[in-house]
Amino acid sequence: MRIDYFNGGFVEILENNVIEKVVCYYNGISKIYFYDRPPKELVLGCSSYNSQYGIPVSRDGRKLFIGSWEKNLGGLGKGLYAYDIMPGSKLWELSEGKIRDIFVYIDYLIVLKANASVYKLDINNGKVLTEIKSGSIEKLFDLSGSYILVNSIKDKLSVVDTENMSVIRNYGQKVVNPEDCLSLLIQNAVLQGTTLTVSGIENYPNKNYNVSPPRSFIRIIDENFECYK
Repeated sequence: MRIDYFNGGFVEILENNVIEKVVCYYNGISKIYFYDRPPKELVLGCSSYNSQYGIPVSRDGRKLFIGSWEKNLGGLGKGLYAYDIMPGSKLWELSEGKIRDIFVYIDYLIVLKANASVYKLDINNGKVLTEIKSGSIEKLFDLSGSYILVNSIKDKLSVVDTENMSVIRNYGQKVVNPEDCLSLLIQNAVLQGTTLTVSGIENYPNKNYNVSPPRSFIRIIDENFECYK
């Protein structure tokens, strides 16, 4: 997925066999471009917020998902909305506040309600299948397969198996933040083979306000990830 910006909206380039790209205008109109048919316009209520986290599409190219933080020109309120792309109709909605990250699997979605919960939802009807609650959850990272990295559950960086929504591994602050920085932001996580790596920006090592500026980091936090399957 890649997001490009233009005056008045943004374009999401999708790696999907059915859909080439989704062009979203801040007036609430979106245009879906297909590989094998003319484009289609939908009223989705896209905003600048949606450009931060993308507009996921189901793997069969039939459903499109929108997370909204506030009522906008398209009429959407806070929550998650699913659309049937071809007729342009809304399939279901989940009015659960500020939905941030949306990961699409074959039969289910994993979504983050900011600073509250991780939900596993039935992709067809939006039914909540499982929920992990924690007020400290700020961001999810897709580790491919059925694993996600959650920042954080009860102040620990956690790997969750999305098939059964179980926490299979926790990483404490000494592993994630070995220099005891006052400010640390994880921006990406990669699982390659058995090695789990995180990267981002950290500031004020050893809680020293006099050390600046912020610096980038890449940190291996687990070299034997398969041992915990």
